[in-house]
Amino acid sequence: MQMLMAAWTSQTVAAVTRLGVPDLIHAHGPLTAHELTGRHGVDARPEHLERALRACAGAGIFTESPEGRFGATPRSEVLTLASPASVKPFAELIGGRWWTLFGGLPEALRTGESQARALLGPEPTGPARTRQLEEFAQAMRSRVDSTRGAVEGHDFSDVTTLVDVGGGLGHLAIAVLRRHPRARALVLDLPDVIALAERDAAGEPPDVRARLSFVGGDMFADVPPGDCYVLKAIVHDWDDARARRVLANCRARLTLGGRVLCVDNVLPPMGDTGGAGTKLLDMLMMVSLPGKERTEAEWRALYEAAGLRLTSITLINPRSGESIIQGVPAEATR
Repeated sequence: MQMLMAAWTSQTVAAVTRLGVPDLIHAHGPLTAHELTGRHGVDARPEHLERALRACAGAGIFTESPEGRFGATPRSEVLTLASPASVKPFAELIGGRWWTLFGGLPEALRTGESQARALLGPEPTGPARTRQLEEFAQAMRSRVDSTRGAVEGHDFSDVTTLVDVGGGLGHLAIAVLRRHPRARALVLDLPDVIALAERDAAGEPPDVRARLSFVGGDMFADVPPGDCYVLKAIVHDWDDARARRVLANCRARLTLGGRVLCVDNVLPPMGDTGGAGTKLLDMLMMVSLPGKERTEAEWRALYEAAGLRLTSITLINPRSGESIIQGVPAEATR
């Protein structure tokens, strides 16, 4: 029953987070539901908000006093925007678009088709599209542990030009540049995303900003040249044909002695019941995108089809299965 009700916990925490309650409690100390809705303007009915806060406290998100005051905990701290380890945008995404998409899982199982268009409608345009792109980019940037694992889990010290393919706001590229002062980096993404990324990166230190470039384009058509390509949480979004095309584009533009790094989860082989997080992420891919999570054997086959040889898989998060999957040109010396 706890497993079945976990979805209710997720949605309750996400809803309270979207209302900004963790931010207010961390800023002002323990508060009642009436204080949150009255003095601090939270858009909710106080009686109903109190019920949601009690459910969150039961999950360890807040403390709860006999007087009905709800206080901060380490778990609520990461649901604030000011936290250096904030997952607030990610929690809001889980409780928003992704929550809607999981309602289409039975149909996805029956048809083998993504349910995004059926449940969310056509892609938005204008300001709505900009808002959606920014929310998603902020959610990806909020995965601080994931970014840290990717930067610390690989030696970038010899990289001259890093190309962050599908790099969103450029958080991974920026983290590499901060750590390696002689490297340069290019972030490739859709033009709409690049416009947001350039604005967002304006506040970076001059030394980092001088070595950082943004390129609007289509990774399925071409990528800029570089000696290290990073595709973080990109390849799992796509079917084998399109994933192969992106990797082949990287292979074609890779300079001598370079490598391609995919940062994605690796499914355990059949018969291994571990990797629960990766298997649930695979369900998200099923309902939302044409992609999937892959086993080591499937990654090797994908790299081979793109003209690459898989040389190593480095686990960077044992809890999630996230790994750095490195490939070099197939003809490179072993």
